Amino acid sequence: MRRGRKRKRAGKPSCLPAADASSSSIESLNDDVIEEILVRLPSIASLARAACACARLRAIASSWAFLRRFRALHPSLLGHFATDADDETVIPTFHPARAQFDGCSDAAVRGGDFFLTNVDANAGWRVQDCRHGRVLFANESDLLVYDPLSRRGVSIRRPSWDPSSHFTHCLLAGYGGDGCPGSFRVVSVEHNGERAARGAVYSSRTGAWRRGRWDYDRVINPKRPSEYSYFPGMQAAGRIYWKHRDTTKLQVFDAGPMRFSYVHLPEGVHPRSKYAVGEAEDGGCCLVVLADAPHGTLFKVWRLRTGKGLAGSWPWAWTWELERRLPACEVIGKVQYPPLRHVCAVVAGVVLICFQNHAGPHRHIAFRLSNMQVEATFRSAGWAYPFLMPWRHSSPVLLPSAI
Repeated sequence: MRRGRKRKRAGKPSCLPAADASSSSIESLNDDVIEEILVRLPSIASLARAACACARLRAIASSWAFLRRFRALHPSLLGHFATDADDETVIPTFHPARAQFDGCSDAAVRGGDFFLTNVDANAGWRVQDCRHGRVLFANESDLLVYDPLSRRGVSIRRPSWDPSSHFTHCLLAGYGGDGCPGSFRVVSVEHNGERAARGAVYSSRTGAWRRGRWDYDRVINPKRPSEYSYFPGMQAAGRIYWKHRDTTKLQVFDAGPMRFSYVHLPEGVHPRSKYAVGEAEDGGCCLVVLADAPHGTLFKVWRLRTGKGLAGSWPWAWTWELERRLPACEVIGKVQYPPLRHVCAVVAGVVLICFQNHAGPHRHIAFRLSNMQVEATFRSAGWAYPFLMPWRHSSPVLLPSAI
């Protein structure tokens, strides 16, 4: 009897229906449940590794709708490229954001060329921009768009304009919805004289420049107080913004219609305020400013509204809306830092600020607007550029180094 009972107990699990036995397998889960599982992974590199499991996971993880949702929930900052001095021709140094690294992100950095060994250090390259997983360099005659993750670069001949003019070069993503997530654009703007400028846009899809005409009516001079230096271009949603040294206007260049315009600064923000324009996590244009107040420094975030929700509305319909206002100590903590030097950049919701140091390299801190958590700290004497994981590399086929 005992033996029979033991056999009965032992045989009980094998009597379960086949459907119940498979209820815990991935095949029994619908796509919505799998998406909820994948969206909780800690980083884009972890997502790339998980997508290697099967074609179904890869299809879900590679969809644009899923990637937009994943980007809004997770940080993707791998580190910063920083120069040793503002005006030196040097290959920038990479500073990893090790505070939030997991094994997959670390593998992505190790597998890429973040020391920029494939960039010719003797070619006179100057770093111009860092966006969408690429670094833009310029010398006297050429531009170089370099992808550290794939170790590939694209050399572009600069527009043949007056060499005595000042040029601003910026890197934009490709046109949305074109089926080419890896495409990019380079915007080159020529500033000639006090009130004249024209732009050109290079598309990686066509391999050609599209040139604009001189604009004399809607252009302001974006020079710094120094006679021979210019404020760097800031960008959001396909537009380039420049500070002005004297007025409360921002110069704007729209890369779509190749049109210049300007927009006034928000109330309380002055030409010499410590601020930067850039993109929030959702892609909208925002202005981040650290302003002095009687009881300490205030951190403010303004959002640019384009009138009736129309992205193509005219500049006079643009308005700034105060989205956030809080003491700076809630952002950078109560640690006693040196005086703030400037707000360096706002890229995909990551804000980079720099503190003054006359005795050596400046201290930089990067934090995310969504949660105000510090994600990186490093020191550099020159300009710094946040490097975020490019979402076109989310597929394991395109990012083998993270697998």
